[in-house]
Amino acid sequence: MATTDDLTTPVTTREEQATARRPRAPEGGRTGELSSRIARRAAEAHAGQPLDRLLAEGLPGNELTTLLLHCLRQRALRRSFAEVLDHAERAPMTHASAADARRIHAFDAAAYAAAAGFEAVDLAPVGPLGATACAGVEPNNVLATVRFAEVAADPTTGLALHAARRRRETRGGEPLRLCASQRVLRMQPTTHPGFTPHFRLFALVTAARSPGRSEDDACERRALLEHLLVWADLIRALPAAGFRAAGLRVVLSDTAVVRACLGARGLDADALAQRAKAHEPGSSEAALREACVDLPRAAADYAGAVRSLGLGPEPVARAERWAAEVGEPLARARPEVEIVYDLARLQGLGYYAGPFVQLVVRRDDGLELPLGDGGAVPWLGALLSNRRERMVATGIGTEMVVKLFDRSAARAGEARPTPRAGEARPEEPTP
Repeated sequence: MATTDDLTTPVTTREEQATARRPRAPEGGRTGELSSRIARRAAEAHAGQPLDRLLAEGLPGNELTTLLLHCLRQRALRRSFAEVLDHAERAPMTHASAADARRIHAFDAAAYAAAAGFEAVDLAPVGPLGATACAGVEPNNVLATVRFAEVAADPTTGLALHAARRRRETRGGEPLRLCASQRVLRMQPTTHPGFTPHFRLFALVTAARSPGRSEDDACERRALLEHLLVWADLIRALPAAGFRAAGLRVVLSDTAVVRACLGARGLDADALAQRAKAHEPGSSEAALREACVDLPRAAADYAGAVRSLGLGPEPVARAERWAAEVGEPLARARPEVEIVYDLARLQGLGYYAGPFVQLVVRRDDGLELPLGDGGAVPWLGALLSNRRERMVATGIGTEMVVKLFDRSAARAGEARPTPRAGEARPEEPTP
């Protein structure tokens, strides 16, 4: 923003502007002195140790932070406007979203209205270093910061930490129902047109304390049913907000049942799941084809489909409980929703633990896209060292809805970007 002084300063030439640098701070200062001292001590104490190992393991966290801050500060002060612009052009993660911000706001308004029973949380843009790694995510796919933090890659991670802190503060057992809209950044490379490193997601999280081990699964299924009712209401409300949503298909799965089905075929479920990449459309289907898997992917009778495979009583019982506690109540409450069961879902198999779902939204011209997913995750129990603390997280790709379902954009004849699977919820251990 211009100040009075700016308006009276003589205009420089384009060449001078291109090479202009910000006023430099003194080269030394407190940070420089500390960094020099840390570097000298490290060189003496760790002589001969490889630099990468020294930085990763040898230095205490506070000393590493001081050293890196000083180094990056010096590099930042040497950069010109021209260098900054050149870097921005080469780094897609710094580019603004192509989605209309007003339409994103319209979607968020509809989503928050549908989730009226959930407390709305405005999450921080960063979390503690290692938060997503604890959740099973490859750290290279998350943008770490010098100050031992990482840029948000998924709102459910922030909501899990928020829920854990609330649990510690209150010690109460009442369920926490939270929702959030957040722009996230993911670093895995992709060559698909229309894919962007950062995008917005809308997420729901329920944190509930199970009364006992026998109730753990039922606790998660109840929470998941609540989430599915919210998503059904949101899809039903989107046309009035100017979006071309015409229907919802909910694909229900259970990690224990999928593993049992794949194991009965003599297959390694974890090895198959590692080949299913959310940012690589079609990778899951390709893995199943190569393994010659012919399990039902859209069964209407879950227990019947599992029973027909000749599995033991436990997978059949889990399927029966799924149908009785989630599928059938959802069908009665929202008869317009299509409900199917997937016995061979790979995406998310190593990420979720128990029930997990996929949300497929149909556009008014018949196009169907998987825009969201979710399920039960063990994070809250691990954070609080209490297995009775259960957590269910689901979400939908806001950016995808705006880019592909916005009625005003379609009337204006805007080009439709290629659907991005990664802009839905993460469906495998790498967001």
